[in-house]
Amino acid sequence: MPELPEVETIRNGLSRFVLFKEIRGIFLFDPKIFFGSKKELKKIEGDKFSKVERLGKALVFSFKKSENKMIVHLKMTGQLVYFIKEKNSNLILTAGGHSEKEKSKLSLQDFKHLRFKISFSDGGFLILNDTRKFAYLKLLNSDDLEKMKKRLGIEPLSSQFTLKFFLQLTENKKKNVKAFLLDQKYISGIGNIYADEILFASRVNPNRRVSSLNFEEKKRIYQNIKRILKLAVKKSGTTFNDYVDASGQSGGFLPLLKVYGRKDQKCKVCGGLISKTRLAGRGTHYCPKCQC
Repeated sequence: MPELPEVETIRNGLSRFVLFKEIRGIFLFDPKIFFGSKKELKKIEGDKFSKVERLGKALVFSFKKSENKMIVHLKMTGQLVYFIKEKNSNLILTAGGHSEKEKSKLSLQDFKHLRFKISFSDGGFLILNDTRKFAYLKLLNSDDLEKMKKRLGIEPLSSQFTLKFFLQLTENKKKNVKAFLLDQKYISGIGNIYADEILFASRVNPNRRVSSLNFEEKKRIYQNIKRILKLAVKKSGTTFNDYVDASGQSGGFLPLLKVYGRKDQKCKVCGGLISKTRLAGRGTHYCPKCQC
C-alpha cells in the first residue's frame, strides 16, 4: 500500500498534469468502487480540477466550480495513471501510483483491471486500475470531508506535529509502539515500511509498549518520523514490485532501507541478522541487537 511519501509523490505529479483541464466525461467500469451520489458525480463533467491534496494516504481532488471533493484511495494494488496523446496518437504514461511493468511507458492495454476513467478536453485521461478491487472513489461534500478528517490523526509533516504534541499523544498508551505508529487515528500516513524504518533508526524494539518508552526514546522516534518521511518524499518513495512516481519511474528510497524487506540479511549497522515477526497484523522487520 502506498504510504505518505508515495502518495505525496503521486500528488505532486498529478498536480502537474490534471489541473484546470475541462473534464469531458467520467466512466465507472466497476460501480462497487464508488461511494456517493452518481448524480453528483455526473455533474463534474464540464468542471475542472483546481487542486490535488493529500489526506493521510488518500488523494483529495478539488473542483473549480463544485464544492464537492473527489477522494481516491489506492489501497493495496490501486494504480492511478494519467495518459496524454502525442502527435502520433500513442498513449504515454505520465503519472501513476502502481505499475504492472518496470518501465516508464505503457499503453492502456497494459491495464487489465480498469475501475474508472476520467477524460479531459486535451485528449488525456485519468484511469484507476486495481487488481484486487480494494481501491475506492468517493465524492464528498464539505461536511463529510470534515468528518473524514476528524477520524484521522495529525499530519506528521505539518508544523502542528511538534515534540510537545507527540509526547502528549503517547501518554498512557499501552499498545506496542509498532501498532501505535500504524494507527491512523493518532498519526496519519505512516504505514508498514516507514514504521519499521523509524523504529530501527530510533533503536526501539517494535514490540515495546508505548507506555514503557522514556523521554529520549520518544524524542528519537519523533525526530525520525520527521526525518525519514521527508527523505522518502525527496527520494519519491519506495519501490518493490509495483509503485512508480509521477513520471513512471521507480522510487529511490529502496537502497536506503535498513530493515524492511531484509529478513535474514545482515544488519547494515551491527552485522547481525534482521528478524521478522508479526505485530498489529503486519509483518515487522527489526534488528534484535540494535533494537534490544
